[in-house]
Amino acid sequence: MNTTVTWTGNSGSQYRFDVFPVGTQFNPISGVYVACRRLITGQFEALYVGETQSFKDRLNVNAGNHDGLRCAARNGMTHIGAIVSTSSAERLRIETDLRHGLNPSCNKQSVNPRLNMRRR
Repeated sequence: MNTTVTWTGNSGSQYRFDVFPVGTQFNPISGVYVACRRLITGQFEALYVGETQSFKDRLNVNAGNHDGLRCAARNGMTHIGAIVSTSSAERLRIETDLRHGLNPSCNKQSVNPRLNMRRR
């Protein structure tokens, strides 16, 4: 039985993702993904939202070199949600909409305090 989750973006648009356990081997297909964890309630909490030209390259081959996925793993990631999209513009639109709507903890970018200091 295939698990699906519908996440809502900031725009109100809903996106239906197929959800797979961590460790699933993906094909080299492009799309948007959500690193998430299954809660006791059975619902899924989004930890990181990203887009890629190849699920296989991003989620299997290079997963260990990805800060967002490492953060998600530290925060209890149990699953990856995936939705196929061959258009790079469409992937970026969906990713941005979901990041702004879900506000996942691992998408927050740290600020380098040195960049914010005023020169004296």
